[in-house]
Amino acid sequence: MTNKIIDNWYEDFFQGINCELCEKSYPDEWTQQELGFLLDELQLQPGQHVLDIPCGFGRLSIELAKKGFNVTGIDISKTFIDGLNKEITSGNLSIKAMKADILTVTIPQKFSGAICMGNSFGYFNFDKMKIFVEKVAASLETGAKFIINSGMIAESILPNFSEERSFAFDNMRMDIFNIYNADEGYMSSNLLYTMPDKTEEHSFKHYVFTLAEVKRLLKLYGLNTIATYSSFSKEKYNFGDNQIYIVAEKE
Repeated sequence: MTNKIIDNWYEDFFQGINCELCEKSYPDEWTQQELGFLLDELQLQPGQHVLDIPCGFGRLSIELAKKGFNVTGIDISKTFIDGLNKEITSGNLSIKAMKADILTVTIPQKFSGAICMGNSFGYFNFDKMKIFVEKVAASLETGAKFIINSGMIAESILPNFSEERSFAFDNMRMDIFNIYNADEGYMSSNLLYTMPDKTEEHSFKHYVFTLAEVKRLLKLYGLNTIATYSSFSKEKYNFGDNQIYIVAEKE
């Protein structure tokens, strides 16, 4: 295990067992409830364009496309994008899947809504997060919504901080060892996967911002926060809640 994790850890993290676990972590019932929340908040009509960034393996891109939306999904993981392209072909889905770094990608058009789900907001330090938010904001039409979901903002992660956690998936055990770097404002996590025939170690880093910092960052680029929820059931977000859904609107 290591405490030193490079800033661009995400470039090769999402492959192999990490991708498999991402897919197993979201039951279909959760995805459908989250989809209902997104549809209610985005308030779009079939045929309009939605940006999913980063899209991961496309669980929400696929469901949005099934509802008649034109979706662009962007992710740096070749494993995720290859898998999503197979789903697009087999389901004849209206999704444009792009393998790209969300910091450097040229977003190809304007969108009527955008989503950033599953703890992806915070992979970078503040200066790089400004680049990301500026790109998303520039791609949105006036009045479009940008919805962020995370369990990693300061008001969620710090009151519930745990140095060690363990989970079991089928025939595998995952042990997580967390360290919070207060000087730099990020959490580093070392993962140990134990299987009957092998073990694997992986690491990632996540920058931790307060809700106020996120709102100020969004506001810098004309995105006004209009709601914060603790779940897709739309309970108001409060200090210590495990998840947050931030809804921002483009000026």
